[in-house]
Amino acid sequence: MNSTAKVGIVLGGYVAALVAGGVAGHVYDVRMAAQPYDTSGGMYAAGEMLTALAVFLPVALVPTLLALWFLRGHRGVWTAVALGSLAFALAGLAGVLMPGIWRDGPTTVVTALLVLLGLAQLLGVPIWTLAFALFAFIAPAGLPRRTMVAAVAIELVNAACAAVHWLVPRPPF
Repeated sequence: MNSTAKVGIVLGGYVAALVAGGVAGHVYDVRMAAQPYDTSGGMYAAGEMLTALAVFLPVALVPTLLALWFLRGHRGVWTAVALGSLAFALAGLAGVLMPGIWRDGPTTVVTALLVLLGLAQLLGVPIWTLAFALFAFIAPAGLPRRTMVAAVAIELVNAACAAVHWLVPRPPF
């Protein structure tokens, strides 16, 4: 298969993910429009956005995996993906642990962004863990695979922190 066909397949997958997310958001909107109360427009909009994202992200994982599979022979790309995944997981862990370290809340833009990333980790840990595990599975052997496995391990720590945060009545963070 030539490279133009590979690019077309990956782009087609992303278009399908966008369409699936848009359809899910529209279905949510139609369902909510039929409700007898309409006093929380912002909450409905946030629900529509989260519904669209909840459909888009898993569907977009397929073309992402295909793109990485097609680039399997390019070690530099895989090293960059692995290091980026590891940095994302580490920054997410720092963000998850921030509320336990600084009880007064964020005082700078950087700490506010870390706390926001921590929230994204708490909410998105299943998709990040699944994505990193799949990336590790298809990564070429050596440094990229070991780095991806380390990112998965950190995401599992983030998952444990999320479980404590959501399930313990008075979590430490």
